[in-house]
Amino acid sequence: MSDLAEALSLATAALGSEPRSGQLEMAQAVADALDGDGAPPRLLVQAGTGTGKSLAYLVPSALHAAQTGESVIVATATLALQKQLVDRDLPVVAAALEPLLGREVTYAVLKGRHNYVCLERLHRSEPGEDDEADALLAVPRSALAQQALAVREWALETETGDRDDFGDSIDPRVWRGFSVSRRECVGESKCPYGTECFTVRRREVAQRADLVVTNHAMLAIDVLEGIPLLPEHGAIVIDEAHELVDRTTQALTRELSGRAVEVAATRARSSTTDEAYADLVDAASALDASLSAISGRVRDPGRDLTLALTSVRDAARAANAQIASDTDVDTMAARQRARGALDEVFEVAGRLLTLASNDVAWVDSGVVRMAPLSVSALLGDALFAQRSVVLTSATLSLGGGLDAMASQVGLGAQSGLEDRAWTGLDVGSPFDYSAQGILYVASHLPPPGRDGIPEEALDEIGDLVTASGGRSLILCSSWRAVERVGEYLRVRVKTPVIVQKKGETAAPLVAKFSAEESASLVGTLSLWQGVDVPGSTCSLVIIDRIPFPRPDDPLVSARQEAVDAQGGSGFRAVSVPKAALLLAQGTGRLIRSPEDRGVVAVLDPRLATAGYSRALRESLPPLWFSTDRAKVVGALERLASTY
Repeated sequence: MSDLAEALSLATAALGSEPRSGQLEMAQAVADALDGDGAPPRLLVQAGTGTGKSLAYLVPSALHAAQTGESVIVATATLALQKQLVDRDLPVVAAALEPLLGREVTYAVLKGRHNYVCLERLHRSEPGEDDEADALLAVPRSALAQQALAVREWALETETGDRDDFGDSIDPRVWRGFSVSRRECVGESKCPYGTECFTVRRREVAQRADLVVTNHAMLAIDVLEGIPLLPEHGAIVIDEAHELVDRTTQALTRELSGRAVEVAATRARSSTTDEAYADLVDAASALDASLSAISGRVRDPGRDLTLALTSVRDAARAANAQIASDTDVDTMAARQRARGALDEVFEVAGRLLTLASNDVAWVDSGVVRMAPLSVSALLGDALFAQRSVVLTSATLSLGGGLDAMASQVGLGAQSGLEDRAWTGLDVGSPFDYSAQGILYVASHLPPPGRDGIPEEALDEIGDLVTASGGRSLILCSSWRAVERVGEYLRVRVKTPVIVQKKGETAAPLVAKFSAEESASLVGTLSLWQGVDVPGSTCSLVIIDRIPFPRPDDPLVSARQEAVDAQGGSGFRAVSVPKAALLLAQGTGRLIRSPEDRGVVAVLDPRLATAGYSRALRESLPPLWFSTDRAKVVGALERLASTY
């Protein structure tokens, strides 16, 4: 404990603070889980905003790696946290602990292959038929062509090849011209640029690192699909663990469309016969035709879709068999891309033809997708079996406890894994939520309906924003609501109004919001988490409705049906926890420092009146609860007068 306390003290001092009681308690629990000192090697720990959560797991992880020689994987859900760890926290931890350990703590960030420039594609002398970047450049005046040119110029100069270092967003169609997937890569030993490959270089660094920062998707593919993407490691720390189930599901989701088959055909055209190419094109047309007649959940593929999938599978297999092995540098990569595309459509078509009981398939806009009904058993079997694992987040508690989250990730009696013991810990937050903020539920408003945000709710928003003098973050559950609220406020209030547009990333909006103290920012899901604006700029957070998942979401409805079939309540088991986590994230935007004061206003009366309301409120930070509109408006006016 003394070494850990000293190490944590050194790290926090380097950041200009000192260890907090909750931070030290968490750090000790993490150390016990990693070292196996009589504690189960599986820890779920909730650490509220202001705890200093990242140092509470980075410091014991660094000590564990230094003492055992085994690396520790740190997995995050978002790029923002990944950048915070690599750019701010880990340099501080490494510098602070070096005198104590007598050696440097090393770290690396590891992303999927598609996040890096492929040097073979970049330097290819003759573009292939499938080269997206060259196709875009062929229309020189288009916006995409200009972006492709800018990315190409950057790619020729970059030392990292990392897409996130470009400094601006990149359209996926542009980036596909500069990167390859795992299936498309010819491999380090065969590629003429293998020794210079950005991905290979990053993995070599990661192999030698004490701490390796990655994302949930990479972790899921490595652990669940048995594809060795990560270096050998002795333990895993999963931050933003409330996202683990959804990110794992996304990583395991597969999709197929006529367009995907056409791309595979184009890539294989020069390496196969005209007949094989024609069969692929015909299969793509048949798949498009069958999918155009379907929308939503696919329980029984039916005759037309079954025949189309069979044609895709057989045509892909036949075409792949015709692609000969190649040692010619100029054609080897193109043939591997063809094999990769054909392998993908063959595999997905085959799986769709033999749907397992744990698979859910659905069609949306001409694309058929397939995802696991549940990932809890998969995670329970693969993630927790052979290593120490710590899962942490500011929002792990559901209904006041950690049992529900443990079950979701494959631990606990409900998962059927009674032998998988785990420890739960909630270290709270240094903030006095009940004194610093109010949770106001507008119980007098009508319940939200399918027709969008009601007029009464718009008037409520106007009154609250006026009382607060702006300084408001307004979180909407749909783009339609964002547009209506934005239009209304621009007419109703005198303070600046910033409205998020579709496709607009959060960071520039948050920077603008932070710079204008009396502004209101209106946005949707990307602003529900990760927005960190302490101080008077954000004194009011408005949430238009409880963020239940859409009732027509095929995966959500399938999971609810599965629970209902076992005699439970699918709505309470699936939709309520998902809403609780997102609601907790949105509510957490208000109090970001000990000095912050303000109101979280939820314009959905069900949070005060419905039978599930208590479970939702118990999942939120413990703000002072009120349904008294006059008191809340008065509190906002008094608070605004102090600025």
